Amino acid sequence: MTLSGCMKESPEKGVNRDVWLIGSWYEYYDPTVFSFDGSSVVTFSADGAALWHYADFLGGGSSDYDYRYTFEKNIVTLTSGNESEAYEVLFLNKDEMAWQRVGTTYSKGSWASDYKHFLRSKD
Repeated sequence: MTLSGCMKESPEKGVNRDVWLIGSWYEYYDPTVFSFDGSSVVTFSADGAALWHYADFLGGGSSDYDYRYTFEKNIVTLTSGNESEAYEVLFLNKDEMAWQRVGTTYSKGSWASDYKHFLRSKD
């Protein structure tokens, strides 16, 4: 399977994709090919803040991480203190998006670490 670095074209002409990033997204993978043993929800605010909530179903713990983010030239950069992570947005529409960590290549073993797939939260 090969993924390209281009974003899918939006069916709605004139829609600014940056606006689509705003809101809550939960990590989701096809359960027949990858079992995700927790939950991961990232919420992007219009003011450049992001909150990432992780819950570990097996260990019972959860964690929240606060970030500042930028979204430029198909790259989402999350910064916390002196550390940052950058992801290329492979596709983004109003309901779904996928990222690949900058500097890595797609592989099945990289799901949930280097490759992330999200669906928009409906709540």
